[in-house]
Amino acid sequence: MSHNSTTCQPALIGLDWGSTQVRAFLYGQHGRLLDSMQAPLGVSHHPGAAGVAAVEAWLAAWLQTWRHVPVLACGMVGSQQGWQLAPYLPTPLPLATLGRHVIRLEAWGRTVAIVPGVCHDNAGDGFRDVMRGEETQLAGLAAAYPELVSPELILTPGTHNKWLQLHDGQLLSLSTCMTGELYALLREYSLLAPLLADGPFDSAQFLAGVDCARDKHDWLHQLFGVRARGVQRQLGAAALNDWLSGLLIGYEIHAVLAASHGVQRCGLIGAPALVKRYATALKQLGIVTVSLDGDRAASAGLWRIACQAGLCRQTAANPVVES
Repeated sequence: MSHNSTTCQPALIGLDWGSTQVRAFLYGQHGRLLDSMQAPLGVSHHPGAAGVAAVEAWLAAWLQTWRHVPVLACGMVGSQQGWQLAPYLPTPLPLATLGRHVIRLEAWGRTVAIVPGVCHDNAGDGFRDVMRGEETQLAGLAAAYPELVSPELILTPGTHNKWLQLHDGQLLSLSTCMTGELYALLREYSLLAPLLADGPFDSAQFLAGVDCARDKHDWLHQLFGVRARGVQRQLGAAALNDWLSGLLIGYEIHAVLAASHGVQRCGLIGAPALVKRYATALKQLGIVTVSLDGDRAASAGLWRIACQAGLCRQTAANPVVES
């Protein structure tokens, strides 16, 4: 995307600074999105001061051209591995209040603010669940998708899946499942790995795995069933891979739906191939799904939170891309 600095004076630099990637958004007046870019400079590989220096160098053209434009960052930048710790806010959390709690510092010759994370304490869990970054996407959903009737549930499938319950602009709860990481570990390091292969999505075998998770609760035993099917050549390597995917996703979804009491709609924010799998499984269980663009939501959320925090003079508007 291009921008014209003479007619569109920048008002904000927004950063979605995660574990592996950092995305930058340049906003003009009234939240108009002038430019964006991304780089593999996440805090897992570039933590602390070294990461801050790397991102500063990457942003050098923007920072030098617009010397006093404030910066708002969300995600793992506010973690212990990041730039400066931004404490977690507890649920239930009105998303319109996020801007009141940003952490401010003076750096890069301007005001830099960091969005706090969110924590949820469910007595039945035995621990306090946490997240960073998804709260900004949630804050931007209403602006990014004004036509959307708010689903009861939002899922962000990835390495660590977040299931988020919303109601009337509040985040009521969150639940994290390590399904993506478990699948990756099984694919790479377990005795199942030599039996599995990628291939075209086999929805029938995937749904067979989802159904198995519904009917059989002995998930550790059923994981060995993947190996048993493979060594006895009951399924080919690609089909077996989809069956395993369905089994893991099925156990995750059945547990979440059992705790969510009558959810009928779910918004999905993630990579298209993975969103397709979750949409397929949820449709099998009678849940209506809506696919949402995570970058679009994060961009809108950063602008909205910046306005709440007084970093920008304009009231929150729907960020739009300048053609």
